[in-house]
Amino acid sequence: MDFYLNENNLISDLANILENLKEIKEIYDFAKEKNCKIYIKDNLEYEDLAISPQIGMALGLLKHCSIIETDGYDMLEINQIQPSIDNYYFIELMSLCYKYNNSRIVSLTNESEINDIKYTISYDNDIRAITNIIGKSKFEVYLQLNPVPQKINEVFKKAELEFEHIKFTDKAYKTANSRSEIYKQVGFSKLLNIFRTLEVLIYPFLKGELKGFTQASIEEEFKRLTNGIEFSNESDKTMKKYGEQRTVIFNGKTLVMSYHIKVSDNRIYFIYNKKDNCIYIGHSGQHLNVAG
Repeated sequence: MDFYLNENNLISDLANILENLKEIKEIYDFAKEKNCKIYIKDNLEYEDLAISPQIGMALGLLKHCSIIETDGYDMLEINQIQPSIDNYYFIELMSLCYKYNNSRIVSLTNESEINDIKYTISYDNDIRAITNIIGKSKFEVYLQLNPVPQKINEVFKKAELEFEHIKFTDKAYKTANSRSEIYKQVGFSKLLNIFRTLEVLIYPFLKGELKGFTQASIEEEFKRLTNGIEFSNESDKTMKKYGEQRTVIFNGKTLVMSYHIKVSDNRIYFIYNKKDNCIYIGHSGQHLNVAG
């Protein structure tokens, strides 16, 4: 995937240029790690930005970005872009997106003017949609969730690649495949966000590194971050009667899982394993028996 850098904040906010250049480097490094490219215009005047030797050295990182050639393109009119912004850099960037059929730009966190997440170009009976990813954090999430998988096993494989503390057992794949249509209706992007929340919220909580949360409050925070998806712990009564249904043998380990995520009619069971320092995903299919 290719991303065009919105340089507006870099040029207009010289007081914070070092902070902005640092964020660009972090975005560039993450994109490179994911085999993506960050593009900048070839007419960006480095010399005008080098207001100190330190900044001049920091600007060197821009030379590693790929180049957008700015010769021979038609400049769009302001009313051909919605929402419209009377900003030369923005109109030029949208014009280049149209010329080269690019659909993604990345802006810096402190961007205050070009801050809509979607723009539409209408030109010569042609309509193009441009996505604006604002800030390093949202850029990382975007790359983790895109391209969107087409099958449930692709979701699991992508999650395992992206989130280092989450591992899927054979039982997870087997039970999820039989319920693929339900997961598809929920949305594979939403499911990836569930696993991301497991990584950034539940993993440190179960490891004991996340202070200030109780079981009840962590469940509420999980629900907030996943837009309404709930997780909970099975009762002792259920585990005593039906614990075998929640047991997985994986690489010689017996894993009994009581934590579970409620995804429509499906249930995703998991456990934190201290020795392996990871969360294992077990049964991921239909609702299991409960006591009472």
